[in-house]
Amino acid sequence: MTQTKIQTEAEALENILAWSKERPGWQRDALRRLIVGGELTETDLSELVVLCQDRTLPVQPMGPEHASGHKAGAPTVSLRKMANVQNVNALASDQNLTFLPEGITIVYGDNGAGKSGYVRILKIACRARGRAEDILPNINVEEATGPQRAEIEYLTGAQVQNTVWESGQPIDGALAEVSVFDSRAANVHVEEANSLAYTPYPLKLLEQLVHACMAVKDKLDADISSLESMTPQSLLSSPCSLDTKVGVLINTMSKSTDVKLVETLAKLSDEDVARFSQLTSDFAVDPKTTANRLRAHKTKLGSLREKLSALSSAVSIKNAQYLKSLSDDLEVKSGAAKAASSDLFKDEPLDGIGSDAWQKLWEAARSYSVSEAYIDLDFPNIGEDSRCVLCQQELGLDATSRLQRFESFVQNKTQQEEALAQQSIAKARQEIQDSSMGLAEMRQELVFLSDELGNSSLAEAIRKFAVSAQWRLRGMLRANDDVDCPIPLLDLTALDGVVDAMEKRALALLADDESVERKALRAELDELKDRQWLAGLKDDVLAQVSRLAAIDKLKAAAKDARSNEVTAKATQLSGALITDRLRARFTKEIDRLHISDLAVELTQARSQQGVPRFKIGLVQNKSQNTGEIFSEGEYRCVALAGFLAELATNNSGSGIVFDDPVSSLDHVHREAIAKRLATEGKERQVIVFTHDLPFLITLRNACTQVDDPSQKTAFTLRHIQKRHGEPGYCRNEAPDKAQDGMQRLQAIRKHLANTRIQYETDPDGTDWLITARGLIDSLRQTWEAAVGDAISPVLRTFSSRVDTKGFVKLSAISVADAEAMRSHYGQCSEWLHKTSDELHPSAPPPTSIEAELNALEEWLKDVTDRQKSIKAA
Repeated sequence: MTQTKIQTEAEALENILAWSKERPGWQRDALRRLIVGGELTETDLSELVVLCQDRTLPVQPMGPEHASGHKAGAPTVSLRKMANVQNVNALASDQNLTFLPEGITIVYGDNGAGKSGYVRILKIACRARGRAEDILPNINVEEATGPQRAEIEYLTGAQVQNTVWESGQPIDGALAEVSVFDSRAANVHVEEANSLAYTPYPLKLLEQLVHACMAVKDKLDADISSLESMTPQSLLSSPCSLDTKVGVLINTMSKSTDVKLVETLAKLSDEDVARFSQLTSDFAVDPKTTANRLRAHKTKLGSLREKLSALSSAVSIKNAQYLKSLSDDLEVKSGAAKAASSDLFKDEPLDGIGSDAWQKLWEAARSYSVSEAYIDLDFPNIGEDSRCVLCQQELGLDATSRLQRFESFVQNKTQQEEALAQQSIAKARQEIQDSSMGLAEMRQELVFLSDELGNSSLAEAIRKFAVSAQWRLRGMLRANDDVDCPIPLLDLTALDGVVDAMEKRALALLADDESVERKALRAELDELKDRQWLAGLKDDVLAQVSRLAAIDKLKAAAKDARSNEVTAKATQLSGALITDRLRARFTKEIDRLHISDLAVELTQARSQQGVPRFKIGLVQNKSQNTGEIFSEGEYRCVALAGFLAELATNNSGSGIVFDDPVSSLDHVHREAIAKRLATEGKERQVIVFTHDLPFLITLRNACTQVDDPSQKTAFTLRHIQKRHGEPGYCRNEAPDKAQDGMQRLQAIRKHLANTRIQYETDPDGTDWLITARGLIDSLRQTWEAAVGDAISPVLRTFSSRVDTKGFVKLSAISVADAEAMRSHYGQCSEWLHKTSDELHPSAPPPTSIEAELNALEEWLKDVTDRQKSIKAA
């Protein structure tokens, strides 16, 4: 809908609805809340902030039902009845409150009578602007028997419609055509510096949306600031180098920072820690000293490498096979020697001749003989007087012969070959064993690697190799045969790498500070230093990445809270809504309500938050703030004028509901509003809820007391009252105090007819005494009302206006009329005295009361007829 086609408020709301479909979801939800509730609570704002941050959450947007009301060409809607109200306050549930479809219905109710409960229902059902008042259930009932509801009957044109209002359920859209005036939600309001301003509802709605945008953005900005303030100072002033990986990560940290990279850089291995310590130490002392120490370590590691290589060779397959071949050769030769000894010494008294043990014993005897016992004599010495070198006894023939046989055996070839084989395998074993490191030496080397060089992984690898090699070597030396232990793999790459690194470090330390080698070491140290710093602050860094992601999300949401599009829409609509027709109608309504007899007008004012403003200013003194001049009552009149001006320009003929429209007003403005409503009642349905009895009388008079009978406004009175402490009882008649004399007479007659049975049952009983006392008091008050009716052509109740044109009609009242009134009024006073006598109270019979009623009716008719026959001057 283009701007040129927008002429009414309803069309503007439809335009806002179409425009809102392109707005962020949270703004569409905010529009609905503003239309339904009139304002946003803190809870609303908190929920809207959540919706603004997460577009995936479901929203309840403004819909066609929220843009309804006063549509061009829509049928006229008027209320007919509200009935069967349930669970609303403490209202009676079986009542009917009816309304005139055309003209004015005045609904009167004293404070606490239940009037406000009916008004609250209509405010919700007819979608009155402003936050709807909460409708409470009956607090006198522990548990409600069902939902809050009411039946509503209305007319659309001439067609009767029925609907049910139920709290929390969809509302009949046709009822939105009925307007409800509440000065608290009026489009006229007091601006800063006591200036009155006028804002049509669609513009006010957009203005509230602007405020919502600002409030949501403020909350988002506050959240952003709060998150930003949580950034640790250690991250704001990072000591990291700009050239290290950690430095680059910290200085470019964002929501997209790779947390896996953070974890990786913050995790230092044992080797990294050792390397950091090493480099720190290198740069802390004289480079030459460190270089010399490195080269000493290099030499020691070279020696270790040779030992490891020798150990690896010692347990090689070649050595194992060599030992096995020697063992096999020894076994063959030992077998041959054994076979020879078996044949030669089979008749000897002892077994084992020729065995290894025996041969050792024989060689020991030989050594003793040639070196100690028989020096320079051949062994064995079997000469005269010779003795055995073992038992020291003289040798007999058998012993001499045995010694000769033993020596012949030892000198035999097979025996010599066995001895040579034993020597060969013993030599081979010794050579292999001598080529390997001992366990003590190995422990020293491992401590050097692990503790001094800080390379525990390399020390562990060498330890595993050495242990495996030692076990295999032990097996090889013991078994003289194949061994079960596998050949351990010796990988010297890591050791060679350490040696090469030491040489490079030494060269770099001895190099110039600007050399490539020296710079590389410094860069490596910086990298490890920054990684160690990151390791201590890893959790802070990860938390900061999460915060940056949250901040980025909040900033994106804050873009959806910008109000420039809303203010642009308000500017567009302002020209369509604030027309010359509206200005003229507003001025006319101000004149009708007699606001201090000051001429006021609508003028363009300075925009506020981008929303156009329209000031209510004085025509003669534009610099004067109207808010400083107008009283509270005049302000209410201005609000009413704006409301009526809008209705006139909307071309709506549907009903209007007013809730206490004259609160805080003096009699001058009461009469002006009464006349204005009476005039409006000629054109449409007007329903006025009031607890103000003088205004009721004033409004009734404005409808009926006119010079031209054809200009009367149809009206009816309704009364909501409390009975036996229960509010909400509806009477389709005026309250007693608002009835004229004849209406009161009819009410008394009706009550007398209903209570006559009390007298007939027990003439002197308490029930009739109490009833009679009430009837008599009502009769006396009715006489007072009759006197008021008699002088009403000049002075009416609750009116300060003296109608001099009706003064002539007072001539119809004679002295006889006055005497009759005083006589019957005195009779009522006398009866009241008797019914209240403390010792012997008594009450007149129904016939006597009825006679007095007849006298009053005759008196009133007579005076009224005579006054009607006299034409006013």
